[in-house]
Amino acid sequence: MVLAFRLPRPVHVVMAVTLLSVLNASSFVAAKDPNQSFRGDVLPVLKRRCFACHGPKKQSGDLRIDTLDADLVDGSDAESWHDILNKLNLGEMPPEDEPSLNDAERRAMVDWLSTELRRAEEVKRASGGRAVLRRLTRYEYANTMRDLLGVDLDYASNLPPESSSKDGFQNNGATLGISPLQLELYLETARKGLRQAIVTGPKPEVFTHRAVKSEKVRRVKGDVSSRLQIGDRFLVRMNEFPREGQVRIRVRASAVTSDGAPNPRMRITMGLRADVKAPEKEVAVVDVKVREEAPQTYEFLARIEDFPLPGKNPKFPGLQITIYYGLEKDRPKKQKKKKPKKLKQKGSDGKLISESSRDQKSSGQADSEAPQTEESVIVIESVEFEGPVIADWPPESHKRILFRSDNPQSREEEQEYVAEVLRRFLSRAYRRPVSESDIDVMMVLYQRLRPKYESLPETMLEVLSFALVSPEFLYLVEPSRDEGPGKKTQTRQPLSAHELASRLSYFLWSSMPDERLFALAVSGKLKRDDVLAEEVERMLADPRSRQFVHHFTHQWFDLAALDRIAVNPEYHPGFDDNLKSDMRTETRLFFAEILDKNLSCLKLLDADFTILNRPLAEHYGLTGPRGSAFERFALQPGDHRGGLLAQGSFLLANSNGEDSHPIKRAVWLLDRLLDDPPAPPPPDAPELDPEQADLAGLPLKRQLEMHRQKPACNDCHRRIDPWGITLENYDAVGRWRTELKSTSARRKSKKKGTSKKRENIALDASATLPDGTQADGLDGLKQVLLGGHRRQFVRSLVKRLLTYGLGRTLDLGDRETIDTLSAQFEDDDYRLRKLLIAIVQSEPFRTK
Repeated sequence: MVLAFRLPRPVHVVMAVTLLSVLNASSFVAAKDPNQSFRGDVLPVLKRRCFACHGPKKQSGDLRIDTLDADLVDGSDAESWHDILNKLNLGEMPPEDEPSLNDAERRAMVDWLSTELRRAEEVKRASGGRAVLRRLTRYEYANTMRDLLGVDLDYASNLPPESSSKDGFQNNGATLGISPLQLELYLETARKGLRQAIVTGPKPEVFTHRAVKSEKVRRVKGDVSSRLQIGDRFLVRMNEFPREGQVRIRVRASAVTSDGAPNPRMRITMGLRADVKAPEKEVAVVDVKVREEAPQTYEFLARIEDFPLPGKNPKFPGLQITIYYGLEKDRPKKQKKKKPKKLKQKGSDGKLISESSRDQKSSGQADSEAPQTEESVIVIESVEFEGPVIADWPPESHKRILFRSDNPQSREEEQEYVAEVLRRFLSRAYRRPVSESDIDVMMVLYQRLRPKYESLPETMLEVLSFALVSPEFLYLVEPSRDEGPGKKTQTRQPLSAHELASRLSYFLWSSMPDERLFALAVSGKLKRDDVLAEEVERMLADPRSRQFVHHFTHQWFDLAALDRIAVNPEYHPGFDDNLKSDMRTETRLFFAEILDKNLSCLKLLDADFTILNRPLAEHYGLTGPRGSAFERFALQPGDHRGGLLAQGSFLLANSNGEDSHPIKRAVWLLDRLLDDPPAPPPPDAPELDPEQADLAGLPLKRQLEMHRQKPACNDCHRRIDPWGITLENYDAVGRWRTELKSTSARRKSKKKGTSKKRENIALDASATLPDGTQADGLDGLKQVLLGGHRRQFVRSLVKRLLTYGLGRTLDLGDRETIDTLSAQFEDDDYRLRKLLIAIVQSEPFRTK
């Protein structure tokens, strides 16, 4: 179902010039028409210097050179040759334990590769080869349905998850297929949405309820107070309520807190009544910041269909709203009282007493516990419910689709009206002007369905449902125009104005164009550079641009990996899984702050601020925000934070849930930040097992050094390990440390009857990086990245943004664009907003 051109799987190159090992002239599959320069100058160098490691007998770094096609223009291995050139330029080949290339050898290799890659690049840039269909992702589909129908439902709940491309992005056209089952789900979802958008019959009854006193809480004697402390709740029960539509909940509340205490959190849920734990779903969690003398009304909107609703059980009818003080984890743990050691001693009456008893009597204190500080209190004044929320009838969503209120009086009038409804709806759904043939196809469907339904709205609901499973809606369609009969287009073509509007809106909003973009497309102004720049700024100022921040960061940084890590409670007993969500939010809001304030993107590597709430700050050992809301937090040198590499989202996601994992952290850094992913380990590579007799109890840095002594491990790990070692001051859950417990001590502590004593090991986070640069901990690593690797990071960021914006994998034809954008990005002082403007103004973004 997807029309796309796939590039061959890139060969991961790990060792520099070793790149070209094991070739012998007779077995080398040279180009179909190898040029004289390759045969005379390059092939001898490959045979002499590279074939031993990259040929039939051995393929270091999963690279074999003797089978590479030396025709970079028409062959299939240009990407691999490009990787080879990069390794030569970075000085990563030959490897350190091999003699360097002499000037003549290096010049022969670099000159030939540069010339042929440039020639291949020019041919590819002129030959098209772009995907002409790209299906909308789950989140793009959900956003588009919401904006098209004007009804906010969970449209993606039943759709299968998306896979990711090798670049880490889900919006790559080559990975977005479709199945017959998926089409059925799309049709079911379309009908569900249209039933809410198009209404029939009279205005539904609106139910309201107001409570100023809580219902009885099970297992709580007496009346329930409206003053909630940790663990308390306020119940509202309703016997009458709607079964569908938007509902509104208002809570009027205030707080009583002591100075410096955290703002208490109020959690609102809605669900069923039950004699056990009630099925419920969270509506919202908010901080209550105002004092008791100035209560505030908190308002929440939700779709009641998204919550558990009662069936026909007569024992527990109705719906229940519950207001909790905070989360379950907020309840303070009770500290065990320490029993004082009793020193037997005779008193004046000759009876035995304890020294502790005498102390208590003299001091007048009943026990040894310190007095508890006063808890914060949430005061609930009232709770109101209203639903369904109807501002007008029929609703705006209905009038936007069936735009004329007076019903057509004749069959002919109805057909004319239906044709106009289709013209307006389809032009928005298909995101382009519709042709008469588009209308005719749907009119045939209308004519077949009309006799089966009593009313026109019911008929149109079915007709429009089928329009919403059309490829014109589910796909971003950018068809090429043939140059003539029997001839295929051989050059890139400019996008039409409407195609450009869609590409821009799905880049920055993950949704369909709005009315302004449509109008600019119709006028033709959208293709002007100045108008594109204005639109980027306008769209970034719109709340819908949070979709770009959310999905780009989620996919670039692989934030989903946090959910794939189970934190071991034996190693981290106090870790709260809710912190995973907070860690994701920190990274997203940190990126958003750089975008919104137009800051330098180098702050992704090192910054004097981050975005924290109180739980995450406390986890990091910092004092700052008072509540669960996130705010900008100024960092001090001793905070050991600043930049992506000091954030929990990266540190935890690249751990094993027990301890740090320097190899995973290094691979992420090389891949995601420097666009230089190491090759996967060979199948026979032994695992690093810290419980081996020769490794147990040793510092991790020493374990890795011993691991690298094995020939099967050395080639890759000497390039990877040092990057991760510099991050060893951060444990598995992202907290700072200067020492750790030995592996053997941890293992002993788990066994019954063994000693609980643990040996502390001093951490050494210094490392010599592959290029010989010394880096001491994260601060040293930041200096390295901002110094010699700055351009590599800049180029990586440009490539990731361009890949996401185009919805496809980049190829050689994009290299010049990447070079141009990277240079301009540096000249613009690494400002992200200017880079986004430059991308949408670039040739690849405006052509197909």
